[in-house]
Order: sequence, then structure tokens, then C-alpha cells
Amino acid sequence: MAELITGLRPDAVRANLERIREQKQVFERGLARYTALRNVFTQQTNELFDIIGLPALRANAANTRERIEGSLLTKGVREAMNDFFARIKSDFDRAAKQSVEIHDMMRAMYVRFANDHGLEPFLPPPFSVLKYQKEIERLERAYNTNFNTLWNMVSKAKFALMRRFFETVASRAKHVYDVANRDVESWLKAVMAPLETQVREHHLQLRRRLESIRRIHQASDELEDRITELEQAREVLLTQLNDLSAELEAIDEIVVTPDALPFAADSEAA
Repeated sequence: MAELITGLRPDAVRANLERIREQKQVFERGLARYTALRNVFTQQTNELFDIIGLPALRANAANTRERIEGSLLTKGVREAMNDFFARIKSDFDRAAKQSVEIHDMMRAMYVRFANDHGLEPFLPPPFSVLKYQKEIERLERAYNTNFNTLWNMVSKAKFALMRRFFETVASRAKHVYDVANRDVESWLKAVMAPLETQVREHHLQLRRRLESIRRIHQASDELEDRITELEQAREVLLTQLNDLSAELEAIDEIVVTPDALPFAADSEAA
């Protein structure tokens, strides 16, 4: 009986509660790191969109258009167009570096979160700007191929044709930026969403486990009172059992040794 009562003690409940509290503290520290990461992630993604955002392209196109219209020489137009493409290529080179930084940061966070909580680490996909760079290179080749032909047109027509040609090139460049922005947005969601899901699910599991253990712990006071009552009852039963054992021993002694009966009893029997 003593072993049964001991097995009912809530020591294991307290140990489990303490363990989950420790896990909760680890999770809360991880959550603080996640919040800081989320802020850095937002900052870096904003920088990425600033690099390849449409405002950057519009500013580049407006500057190029102004330089073309203000130039009367082939060299000036060429320099303006070359700078236009150079700026676009620079934008995508910077975007590539920025996406690598975001990817490396998120990969490190996934590994750390997995190690802290015993999960399988998620490997976020990288982002490539190669297809956008190839499209810009194709536009630049088309420009270089047609520039001399356009510039050799009659004086009155060449500026109008050059402007129309530039607007076509700028429109195609805008399409590249549009596609790149949509792809970046989808990629960022693919990178961040699994971590958000892991954090949310792990938090929910901890809350459920903690709540379950708390309910058990709240009942532990009643359990301890009941155990105390059972121990007291056990002591009473043991005392009664000892008394009964003593009486049984006395009876057994009388039965085994009848000479020990009192003389008065022997007289009555006679």
C-alpha cells in the first residue's frame, strides 16, 4: 500500500511542469530572436524592392530621356543609353547580392530554430536574377544592333525615331522589373512562411502542453490531501492490525497451552 501511495505523489507532475516551463523560456528567447529577425528581414526586403523597384527604373529612364533629348551628337546619345543599361545591370547585380544575404540569414535562422526545438531544418530556396539579366542583355544587343541605322536617318526623323525606340526599350525594361518584383515577392513568402508556421505551431504545442500540466498541477493539492488521508488511514489500519495480531497471538498461546487457563475457568469447567 505504501508503494501505491508513493506512486500517486505529484512529484512527476511538478517535474514535467518545470520541464515545459524551461522549454517555454527557450521558445520565448527564440521568439525574441525571431522578432528581431523579422525586423531585419523587413528592412532587407525593403532594400531589395528599392533596388529593383519601379521608382528606380523610372528615375533612370527619366534621366536617360532627358540626356537623349539634350544631345545633338551620337556620342551623347550612346553614353546616355549605355548608362541606362549599366544602371539596370547594376541594379540586378545588387539585387542578387541582397537576395543572397536574405537567403543566408534565413537559412541560419532555420538551422538554429530546428536545433533549439528538435525539428528538421527547412532549407529555404535561393533566388536567381539570371533570367532578368539575360533579358536586359538581349535588349541591349537589340539597341546596339539598331542604333547606327536609326542615327543615320535624316536629321528631322532621327530624334523622333530614337525617342520612340528608347520608349520601346524602356517599356520592355519595365516589364522585366515587373516580373522580377512579382517573383521576389513570391520568393520572400516561400522563404519566410515555413518559419512563421513552425513558430506558430511550436507555440501552440507548448501552450497546450503547459495548460494540460497546469490543470494536473492544480489538482495536485487535492491529490496531496487525499494522500495524507490515505496515509493516516493506513496508520490506523496498521495499528488495528498490530492489536489484532497481539490478540491472535494470545489466543493461540491459550489454545496451544491449556494449562495456562485461570483456575476459576477450570473449576467452572469441572
